[in-house]
Amino acid sequence: MAADPREKHEKEFKIRLKAAQNYRKEDKEELARAELIQALAYAEKHLGTNSEEVIEACLKLASLHASIQEPGEELRLLQRVLHIREAVGGVEGIVDSLQDLAFCHGSYGRTEEAEKLYRRAIGLCVESVQAHHAPLRLTLLYLGDFLIEQDRFAEAVEPLERGLRVCARSTSYPSTCGSRTACALGVALLRVDRTEEGEALLDQALPLVSHRSQPSSTPLRRALHIYANHLQRTDRFAKADLIYGEALYHFGNSNRAHPVNHAHLLQAAASNDVRLDRKDRAERRLQLGLRLLRDKVEPHHVRVLSLQQDLSNLFIPALRYADAEAILTEMVQATAHADFTDLRARERYLNNLGFVQVHLEEFPKAEANLRRALVTAGDDHGCYIIKNLGLMYQKMGYTTEAIREYEKALPLFVKEFGEAHTVAAFIRDALKELKA
Repeated sequence: MAADPREKHEKEFKIRLKAAQNYRKEDKEELARAELIQALAYAEKHLGTNSEEVIEACLKLASLHASIQEPGEELRLLQRVLHIREAVGGVEGIVDSLQDLAFCHGSYGRTEEAEKLYRRAIGLCVESVQAHHAPLRLTLLYLGDFLIEQDRFAEAVEPLERGLRVCARSTSYPSTCGSRTACALGVALLRVDRTEEGEALLDQALPLVSHRSQPSSTPLRRALHIYANHLQRTDRFAKADLIYGEALYHFGNSNRAHPVNHAHLLQAAASNDVRLDRKDRAERRLQLGLRLLRDKVEPHHVRVLSLQQDLSNLFIPALRYADAEAILTEMVQATAHADFTDLRARERYLNNLGFVQVHLEEFPKAEANLRRALVTAGDDHGCYIIKNLGLMYQKMGYTTEAIREYEKALPLFVKEFGEAHTVAAFIRDALKELKA
């Protein structure tokens, strides 16, 4: 009996896809592209221009173009899949294609196009039709995640609440989709001050969606980060510590997590560590954040400087002045970049550097940096800088100069912060000692 010609062609098509898959695993993208183009041509010729095989080849080619940042080709292929599915009919397939197109547009910053496609997909689904429930609840979830990503939390609430209602009508509820929807809704509710509802949803959903058996995803990592920050802001540091731990696990096990976002999370977790008096772990996390950013962003990037500032804030109270000097020197050097324009930050870095150099008795360096800071003093008229000049002269044994600087600084502190300010009290005590 002769073999079924279609079965023979399907087998040959799968062989070509397998070859392309192997090339991709070896990072041989051009060879993979060639195999996929051949597979697509073969499917068109032998299996039909509207066949599922043509759709599969187009989607795999689109995935390849996405990985090498070729949006034009990716969109063209996804549009072709949509046209095939529209010609064949079937809401589920059309909605799936609209989701793919929306995600593609969104990933390249075309937010208006993405939102229109998500809403078009939702409009195709009829809630009274059971078969439409699966594509509808997924699209509502994707739209909610999309709006959250743009900080449009209030707008995200309605589709996510609707999505949760659709999920609840499923015989398999609670499902993974339902848990993901509850998690996203919890995040949105936190941000619109419906905190009790948001916390309840997150406490219910996060154990399911963050389980080690579940893949990491951008929405999950974002939800964990936002919830942990919320717990820290409301002084629930022990619970925040647990959520930060989950978030860091998922960041560490994802090859798609952006290093700036990872570093931001490490910094937030380190802040929580300080409140739990775990300063050693805070330091390790801040140092790891800096290593993640090395060679990824410029030294004057706001996240790099913020991490370094937090490290210096750990070192100075611990009297680790040499460590603080090394960090602050890098920060001051970073402000020389043409794109750095924050004069207040530069003044602060120079002042802090001068302060630690005073304690290291590197007086010429300290004076040079403090006077550089004073040149661009802000609204407080450099009261901290002038106080540090007084401290420097006091440590050098120059009584007259120390008194002069302290007497300049004291009224500035009183005017800016009031008589009871701790630094004003420090200056009064220093003046009393110097004049004794």
